[in-house]
Amino acid sequence: MADRTPQESSTEPTSAVKAPAVEVVDVTKTYRVGHTDYPALRGVSFKIQKGELASIVGPSGSGKSTLLNLIGALDRPTAGKVFVDGISLRKLNEDQLALLRNRKIGFVYQSFNLIQRLTAIENVEMPLISRGVSEKIRRMRASKMLKMVRLGGKLNKRPAELSGGEQQRVAIARALVTEPALVIGDEPTGNLDSKTTMEILDLVVQMNKAKGITFVLVTHNHEVAEMTHRIISIRDGLLEREQILHRLETFTDNGKALAPPVPVQVQDQEEPP
Repeated sequence: MADRTPQESSTEPTSAVKAPAVEVVDVTKTYRVGHTDYPALRGVSFKIQKGELASIVGPSGSGKSTLLNLIGALDRPTAGKVFVDGISLRKLNEDQLALLRNRKIGFVYQSFNLIQRLTAIENVEMPLISRGVSEKIRRMRASKMLKMVRLGGKLNKRPAELSGGEQQRVAIARALVTEPALVIGDEPTGNLDSKTTMEILDLVVQMNKAKGITFVLVTHNHEVAEMTHRIISIRDGLLEREQILHRLETFTDNGKALAPPVPVQVQDQEEPP
């Protein structure tokens, strides 16, 4: 039987609301260099519920960026399973993974990754072009999204004409314009000063609360991590600690609360023998 598309995958539950935004099950990732194997992840498992604002922290080389690539469907695990919005990524071929990234996941990078020759609104429109959205509709949606991130007066500015914080707002607008189930941030405030970092994080928190969008942020900044609902700590390729800092309601796609807040808790993980 041919592989199904993300929309048709038999691994997607009947009620998408019931599935976590992200589920990682016994995931390992090993890189081979020459004749030597280097384990980046060694059996990591966790869930991130819909509507959560989660952070992944850990020292350099801990495996957090590898984990982010797996969640973002940019790489495949050596073993284990990754689910995004109830869809098993290992069931999908490369074309289907690309389709899932376009329809289910938004990305925000440390270096912004804006196209310098395009204006702010043209950069935000880019993910909609591959969907075949008409020029009129994508221009309207991109304009609306830039206004939401408080850049309504700079639609036609190019990246070189914007500050670092403004460029990151454009990147956030681009990530959100497709209305994804999940937004992944790889050190999204890493190139910003402390004041701009707080402004960007405030914007992320507002989008999370207003629309119930799930965010997963990799960060070295403990102030950023402490403003999220859940901190997932990775060390030496293992889940060292999972901490829930803030109470959270689970959201439907239209932002209405479905479930009562989860209890505040801390879970320490023991290293397997």
